[in-house]
Amino acid sequence: MRSYSELLQIHALNDLTNRARSGIFMYLAVWLAVAFTFDIYDTHTSFFALNTAIIIAIIAIRLSHLFVVSRKTGEKNIPRLMQWLVTALLLAALHWGAMSAWIIYDNSLNHALLVTLIILPTFAVGGASTLSISSEIRILYPTLMLAPPIAIFVTKQSNDSLMLAALCSIALLYVFASTRVSHRDYWEAITNHMVAEERAELMEQLSITDTLTQLKNRMFFDAEYNREWKRSVRLKCPLSVIMIDVDFFKEVNDNYGHMFGDECLKAIARAINSEAKRPSDCVARYGGEEFVALLPNTDQKGAEALSERMLASIRAILLRVEGKTVTLTCSIGGATCIPDNRTEQSSLIRQADTALYLAKNAGRDQYQSDDDADS
Repeated sequence: MRSYSELLQIHALNDLTNRARSGIFMYLAVWLAVAFTFDIYDTHTSFFALNTAIIIAIIAIRLSHLFVVSRKTGEKNIPRLMQWLVTALLLAALHWGAMSAWIIYDNSLNHALLVTLIILPTFAVGGASTLSISSEIRILYPTLMLAPPIAIFVTKQSNDSLMLAALCSIALLYVFASTRVSHRDYWEAITNHMVAEERAELMEQLSITDTLTQLKNRMFFDAEYNREWKRSVRLKCPLSVIMIDVDFFKEVNDNYGHMFGDECLKAIARAINSEAKRPSDCVARYGGEEFVALLPNTDQKGAEALSERMLASIRAILLRVEGKTVTLTCSIGGATCIPDNRTEQSSLIRQADTALYLAKNAGRDQYQSDDDADS
């Protein structure tokens, strides 16, 4: 079972991957639109080819990451997957910042300067806000995108360049402030959501679990029995119920006290539950010192074989109290039928209960079936 921290990391990775998905081809589309609109592909062929190749390489990295996450093949190494995505996003930001800085620096590309200055802060603000789940992206993404152009503006030393450098710096500071709030709100929301889910799951478990033995309780068994009965009617398959009652349990309580009696019940619960190995089997505490097991798609021989294993496992229990070793036994009654719509649903449990009393009357520490009761 995953820890709380691991669940948070998985949730954050999936959220960040989904948020970043729309931007995988966006940089390429915008770059091609700019390059073909301003003839960069023709007048600066090497510059066009280099940047196109870098963007395509980053897209390949992003698509590989998306494939791995969607296939859930890397869930054992969530931090590595997160770092993979963060690195790819930061590379995209660094590339766009460096490319924009070169357009600003190279006077022969001035015809594309205005559109570059429009796109640049849009990418920086939009990307950092959308991807602020990651504290690294929140800080580094806008910095890598805006810092290179700011540096070029400063080196040009003209009034217009210094003003643009100042405006980009203000925009960067604004991104830091706004994404700090969204980053905090996201993690508070996801934490509260997971805590609420965890509490709801815990409350559900408490409502269907016997607090002493940690087996399922009577309420859960009744609901499961109703569901399995209907399924067995539909599929025309056998359904078995076995009732288990601790032998001479009143004497155990009278001789050694109720606390030791509770220890006996817990030991027996562990023993019988360990023998019911199929996920579909349901072992529950039925009440007091009585247990019940619901066995879907199990015929009479299967129920008897499981009951004999349970009896042997219970006999093997050795408990120490007041310097003495106490052994335990149980009586088990079983019943099997192929349910149909003409049969009363509670009849199977009554038959198992009747077989249980037959086992007790026959000397206890044994299994009896409803067929034995009929004979």
